[in-house]
Amino acid sequence: MSEVDETLRDAARWRQVERLMAAMPAYVEEGDRTGDLPAGLLAAAPADALNRMNVPVPYGGLAATATARSRADVFERVGRICPALPMALPGPGLAMPPVLSLGTEDQRRAFFALFTEAHEPRFAAFAITEPQGGSDAVSMRTTATRDGDEWILDGEKCFISGGARADVTVVFATIAPDKGRFGIRAFLVPAGTPGFRVDGCEDMLGLRASQLARLSFTGCRLPLTAMLGHNGRRGPFIDAFTGAQNAWNYMRPALAAGINGACLGALDHAAALLRQGAVAGVSRRAAAGVTLAHFRARTAAARRIALAAADRFDAGEDASLDASMAKAFSASLAMDLAEALAALFPAEMLVRGSRLEKFGRDAKAFDILEGTGEMQRLMIARAFDPATI
Repeated sequence: MSEVDETLRDAARWRQVERLMAAMPAYVEEGDRTGDLPAGLLAAAPADALNRMNVPVPYGGLAATATARSRADVFERVGRICPALPMALPGPGLAMPPVLSLGTEDQRRAFFALFTEAHEPRFAAFAITEPQGGSDAVSMRTTATRDGDEWILDGEKCFISGGARADVTVVFATIAPDKGRFGIRAFLVPAGTPGFRVDGCEDMLGLRASQLARLSFTGCRLPLTAMLGHNGRRGPFIDAFTGAQNAWNYMRPALAAGINGACLGALDHAAALLRQGAVAGVSRRAAAGVTLAHFRARTAAARRIALAAADRFDAGEDASLDASMAKAFSASLAMDLAEALAALFPAEMLVRGSRLEKFGRDAKAFDILEGTGEMQRLMIARAFDPATI
């Protein structure tokens, strides 16, 4: 196929994704009610397009979402509709960065082929959080023990986005607990592998369609080739934990953009309520308008921080600090906005499933997802003044 033909095919796939985004408003209520990705939404675009959105271009991915900035743009647009849905869509998702940075070339090609050669939606998950460790990923208890030509995984993971629907999961485990982060490795675990079990999904307060799963591994046997970088020919990162950090740096600017989009959507809805007379009295309406303007200014600042983090990631620079600042700032903004909207429109905030009630639930989830707000602020403090932390 010529380069021109491939460019045209890529553009056609992106138009299909655009049609899916246009169809999303009709499925927000169902996704929130069921806590799952609506089947009707998946039918709005062919799997060939959806599966490729997070695949790197050299491995068959869409050029339209090839950069952190373009992904941030998509997340913001969809976040205005429902911030949970972009996290639930098919594709390699957060599993992509560790495979790209830690895997051998053979592993990369095999992994991405799962998505580009499929004729139905394919999903992947990223499993590092554990019940005992929370945000302290280095203290993980999931172990990988060498047994001849196999690895044996034992342990538990929790709060794994899309974990129950994943066709393959990148699982982080330690092969040497006494070595801390340098004993951590990443393994590709296909769904249905004996000893690997999905123990259930959380009944979440917000971001319900994104689905958080509990996973367990009991004598789960994997071939040696399941370890990313198994033969010593690693990617650009030395240890798997650094590969995990790269995944967070990759996702947090997009997540922050999705939060910003949710804030903009809530502000637009609140402005419409104000125009419809939901706030009585001239002075009260004026005060409400000033409040909404204040939060639009804060959201504009949050957008700049998120895009700066995305640009830094695209430039190949260390984006850890920028990504943490983007996520922490946007999550705090959403919480403050939810509180302000509850004061301005208390009646709507009490109606289950209303636009503002759902935003309030999602806002609380934002502060926890992809590293708690406290963890992000700790990372920021360490970066600016490590001697005091």
